[in-house]
Amino acid sequence: MFIIATRGPDQPNLAALPFVALKGAIESGEFPGEPPEIFLMQEATYLGDRDLDLHEVKAVGLPPVGQVVEFLLEHDLRLVVCTPCAAARGITEDRLADFARMGGAADMAKMAKAHTVTLTF
Repeated sequence: MFIIATRGPDQPNLAALPFVALKGAIESGEFPGEPPEIFLMQEATYLGDRDLDLHEVKAVGLPPVGQVVEFLLEHDLRLVVCTPCAAARGITEDRLADFARMGGAADMAKMAKAHTVTLTF
């Protein structure tokens, strides 16, 4: 499953959903052989910033995003931060979390093509 995320830590109830959805997809066993991939755009780019404690991003009734990311990393999480979106927010490549990388529209298209399902949050 591939997810495009647009909501950031200022909206934790919405920011958590892409990560929780991927966790559920993995646990369901419905997507064998598809590593979980997320493309962060707009305000979601802040979720790829190494200085943000994802354990502090909490949605009502859901585990902290940091806890879910730990699970996803155990399942080969691939997280790409939109380069122009990040630049507009002052997020540079050297500020990315270890599990994230910068990418553009071509990366997003390749990621979508490689999966049977694409969701947007």
